[in-house]
Amino acid sequence: MLHASELVVFDGRTEIAQHERLLTKSGSRLELDHYLEALLRKPGALPGATVLEQAQAAGKFTPIH
Repeated sequence: MLHASELVVFDGRTEIAQHERLLTKSGSRLELDHYLEALLRKPGALPGATVLEQAQAAGKFTPIH
């Protein structure tokens, strides 16, 4: 479901994700938490990952990660 300010993703009737809508054409915003499981299997991919750069720039990369 696409709203003026957000995108909400459903699996059937269950909401599974909610993201702020990007206002730029062809923009992308990645959520680090969505990639952690895959990065566990390929730990060498994390240092150069775009998702890590975006998380660090936003101050969302914490010691928990």
